[in-house]
Amino acid sequence: MDPHLLPRADRELWRGFLTWSGDVTAAVGRDLATHSRLSVQDMEILGRLWERDGRLDQQELQSWLRWSASRLSHQLTRMSERGLLRRETAGSGRRMVVSLTPAGLEQTTAAIPHLADAVRRHFLADLSEAQKALLRALVAPE
Repeated sequence: MDPHLLPRADRELWRGFLTWSGDVTAAVGRDLATHSRLSVQDMEILGRLWERDGRLDQQELQSWLRWSASRLSHQLTRMSERGLLRRETAGSGRRMVVSLTPAGLEQTTAAIPHLADAVRRHFLADLSEAQKALLRALVAPE
């Protein structure tokens, strides 16, 4: 076997992970859509803002999300056009601050319980405590 290729078991693990994560994200998105006009991507941003009292530096948000600057900018523009948030310059240079609007706060607050229920149902419900601990160690190392 070519040493540059993944062994079959590792390829299957990788593909299984992609399928599983895509299925979970899609299921959470469908549940969220039945209760709000917000997407999973919207909630990734709105939830971070909500946790930080409605205001966050755009670069810090980008760092947390690990999205490209372009992807984040386009998403923020769409959300701003929908009245969920606003971006404004902060000080000198190109530094931007993102903040929730009253409508954004209202929609986020209403959607959070539905998001939590969907995450519990589609992601956490099938995991044992040992599996959750292993995932935490892999994706959220301290």
